[in-house]
Amino acid sequence: MKRASTWLVLAGTILVLGVANTTIWQRQQIVDHGRPVLLELRPVDPRSLIQGDFMALAYAETVFPGPEERSGLPRRGSFIVTLDADNVATFARLDTGGPLAASEARIKYKLIDRRGGMRLGAESYFFEEGQADVFADAEYSVLHVDTAGNSVLVGLAGPDKATIRVD
Repeated sequence: MKRASTWLVLAGTILVLGVANTTIWQRQQIVDHGRPVLLELRPVDPRSLIQGDFMALAYAETVFPGPEERSGLPRRGSFIVTLDADNVATFARLDTGGPLAASEARIKYKLIDRRGGMRLGAESYFFEEGQADVFADAEYSVLHVDTAGNSVLVGLAGPDKATIRVD
């Protein structure tokens, strides 16, 4: 019985580590090969005393479908954004699964309430303690997005649309 328990614990550990490493590898592939997309931010308080230094990301309304388009949307899905020359995204249309133009990207969403509140999976950006002033002027989040609409937040950008770097 003891030997079976040991093997069961070992198998469970291997399974958990395998799933975790696969997820990490998938996210790294998006960071390495995904298309950079900048999403305009609305101003928010950049600090939390409980969680440490981070910026809560509130996206501008131009990123999301309008209220009339949100009614009847499935709980999870994707929409299409148009990218300008600087890769700044604005909502274009709901995703029908069709091909995208060269200046478009697919972004996955999740509805969070009955009023049509949406999340993109990148709602906060954590940074090193004491660096809040560096990120205070951020106007865009920088995501890398794959063709399926999966995204990874890789940084914040200032008014010049350049990713903010910490010296």
